[in-house]
Parts: sequence; C-alpha cells; structure tokens
Amino acid sequence: INAQLAVPPGQPLEQLLQVCSTALPFDPFVDCPPNLGDLVPIETPTFNRLIVRVRDFILRDGITIPADTKSSTLLEWNDAGQELSPAEWHQQLQTSNQEEKETTTPPVLLDCRNLYESQEGTFRGAIPLATQTFQESWPILDSLTQDMPRDKPLHIFCTGGIRCVKVGAYLKQQLGFQNVKRLQHGIIGYEKWIQSQQQQHGT
Repeated sequence: INAQLAVPPGQPLEQLLQVCSTALPFDPFVDCPPNLGDLVPIETPTFNRLIVRVRDFILRDGITIPADTKSSTLLEWNDAGQELSPAEWHQQLQTSNQEEKETTTPPVLLDCRNLYESQEGTFRGAIPLATQTFQESWPILDSLTQDMPRDKPLHIFCTGGIRCVKVGAYLKQQLGFQNVKRLQHGIIGYEKWIQSQQQQHGT
C-alpha cells in the first residue's frame, strides 16, 4: 500500500495515526514510521479527490518472474538489508569519512537513482548506477559488484526509499552480500532531517 494524505497538524494528525494503528487489520507504522512532509498554509489546496488504483507493482523493476512460480516476486522484500534512520545514516557516513582518512576501507556507497537525479546532487564518494530507468539497475549492479567480497559493507540510497528495498533485496538474495544498509525515506527523508537539525541549532 502506497498512500499520501493531507492532514492538519496537531490533534487531527495524532488521531489519524491512532486510527491507523487500531482500526486496520495491521499497523502500517510499526516497522516504517510515517514520512511527514512540509507544513503548508491552511488555504493551500492539497488533494481535491480520492483516487485508488490497484497495480501489480508500485515500481516496475523489470525482474522476470518464472511462469512456474507461485510467488508474485522473485525476491523477499522483507529481507532487504538494515534500514538506517537519517540520523544513523549521517553518523555512519561521518564514521566512514574518518575511516577513509585513516586508510581503513570504508563501505561502498551506491546511489540507486537514475542519472538525471544523481546529477542534481549526491553524497560524497557515492557511486551512481547512472541508469535511465530503474529496470536497468540489475546488470549494472552485477557488473559493479562482481569483484567485491560478499562481506563488503554496502550502503545504498535512492529518492524516497522504495527502490532501495528492491535493490537491497537483490544485493542480499541474488548477489549474496551480507552487510547491506539502506537510507530510510531516501534523500528526501535525509534532507528533512538535516533541515530539522539546522532549525534546532539555529544554523
């Protein structure tokens, strides 16, 4: 389920989160907290109608599913590496930068976005997949990692976090990497965290 909602802050938002945790058959925010967006003026139009679409994929990945399989996917999306909060990601990047200065081998940082996104900005030292579409990711990952030891730490990120679930699952299950970590809510979540830190510290 992928959804976007516009809710007044404060009590209405808290009520919505409470309803989601009690009225639905499952709590959608147990493993993945809500990705809260920016506040806008109350008179700003948001969504003028409800649209529900059922699709086979939130994001088409181009991975071919054998006809004789009973599963709807080749990979188990719950086994996609450790998800790091923006704060944890930031701390690990700082540690990696220090290790690099001390000649200790840092983790490999993979930018799993398309080329035009990576060209807008990325993390220092990140290796872009440089794809035109997400479906091109798999042979590029095969090539980039073919000579890497399977215990090599891999840190992966994308725009909002969805693509990294699939990339993380592929790296772990298809390519056999044991230490995969991905950025929660992607670049968008990290930028929001940075902005909140700057506001708290007045910078």
